[in-house]
Amino acid sequence: RQKRGEEKLEKDSSYHIVAIGFSTFVTNLVAVDILGNPVGEAATLSYACNREDVIKECQRLRDNLGPEKLEAMYQRTGAPIHPSYALPQLLAFYRNVDNQTLATRIDKWKTISSICVHRWSGKLQLQMPISYSEASWTGMLRFRDCHWDDEAAHIFETCQGIVQHAQCEYDEDDVYVDDDCIDLLPPLVDYDAALPFLTMGIPPYNGNGSVNPYWDRWPELRSKVRFFLGIGDGVAANVGSKCGGYPTSGSISDSHRIAVTIGTSAACRFVLPLSMKETRPSQCNISIPPGLFCYRVHRDQILVGGALTDGGSVVEWARSLLNLQSDESFDACLEKASEMYAVHSTSPDPGPNPSSSPPSGVTMVPFLSGERSTGFRGGARACISGLTRETTPAHIMYACLESVILRLGCVMKLVNEARSSEGYIPSQGIIVASGNALGRSPLWQQMLADCSSMDLIIDADSSSEGSSRGVAMMVAGALFNRELGNPLATCNFEEPLLIAHRTKSNVTAQERWRVAIARQEFLIDAVSSTWNDT
Repeated sequence: RQKRGEEKLEKDSSYHIVAIGFSTFVTNLVAVDILGNPVGEAATLSYACNREDVIKECQRLRDNLGPEKLEAMYQRTGAPIHPSYALPQLLAFYRNVDNQTLATRIDKWKTISSICVHRWSGKLQLQMPISYSEASWTGMLRFRDCHWDDEAAHIFETCQGIVQHAQCEYDEDDVYVDDDCIDLLPPLVDYDAALPFLTMGIPPYNGNGSVNPYWDRWPELRSKVRFFLGIGDGVAANVGSKCGGYPTSGSISDSHRIAVTIGTSAACRFVLPLSMKETRPSQCNISIPPGLFCYRVHRDQILVGGALTDGGSVVEWARSLLNLQSDESFDACLEKASEMYAVHSTSPDPGPNPSSSPPSGVTMVPFLSGERSTGFRGGARACISGLTRETTPAHIMYACLESVILRLGCVMKLVNEARSSEGYIPSQGIIVASGNALGRSPLWQQMLADCSSMDLIIDADSSSEGSSRGVAMMVAGALFNRELGNPLATCNFEEPLLIAHRTKSNVTAQERWRVAIARQEFLIDAVSSTWNDT
């Protein structure tokens, strides 16, 4: 095997791998045993969670903490109490009697990228850290100073069913000890931490003397390849979309870019400077608007925005429901929806009445997997209203497309308010779009531009693989700055946009979108009383 690996390395010598980076779905947490092996499928956490037991834990937390403590935790962690975050999911796991035996085997909760690096590095005796970026998405990290939140950690550690283990500590050779390490939560570092075991590539032998199977499998990763810890996919998408830095003018208020991504999920985000060591009260006291989140990018930046669990997944659900399996039938349905919008967007002003009918006659609430921004209501469900005998597949497809844009419109309203408070000028904003679902749909692009009253740009460099590009930029920036000894990451400055396509906002359609948002909000208020959690 070693000979085959060396032959492969010689054959592929046209390139040389110097670093490995990760863009990961967040939140993701996997329980591992003392050797770093996952203990079982039941011990995994995901952002796309809307289970009944987790919803009940959210309500229990709200009842026990009360409004003041809930708001204080929100402002510390940048995340509300919600089923998509780690704390209620962890509590639900440990309170489940069916998980008691499994819980005794758990040594740590780690991320997928941390597990991979742990195996490749051969340091099986060490507790691999996770990045500030990944930890922030758990909703348990204080985003200002990048430590686990004391109150959230205490609630977790004292939960019924928890099995305590020894504190994690690194040996002297690796020169790293995390004083804030919580028993079951991993230690924390930045994504580009240059710990010795992250800078030497794959060794032939593990720390315990056993053979490292990855030495033969991937000879390209043997020679001092640098491993980087995971970066949240939202952060990576922003950086890859050229919305992760500051203008070369040096003034952050000169930045007009807002990143909007629609893939399986959807999100609207922007980056702000906030160092872990920041002492200016104006930035230390930043307030997170209700309905948005705030996560760490790295030690010098934060990410503010909102997200929908369902974006492109809503269209895929409708395609399956309506049996539009062939490309021909699906494209024909989308074409009819486009024709509806073309007529609708140029027709006379509908007036201020929120009950004015949409062009399809159908209104949808797209919470197929629950609601994140802006309401963060656990137990939220999808709803379609306005169906008649005359309703066609195109009407339903139009309602699905519109519903996602309406929710993003609400998120963008809050984002623009947050940007205004930081000195940005919302009227000068532009949308930099990414995500396969948005990039493939001219109709969605026009809807988004019209609803937001902002022009939409598709950047040629990042339209299809924005997250992958973002990871590459952050890794390359860290490597470059280490060579220069410069602590300021190169990706902190905005790159010039390479405009492949621009969608102009249609001024005549903007009032219709305002009415449509009010109509959808009216429907949400009407049906929310039927959900299991309010």
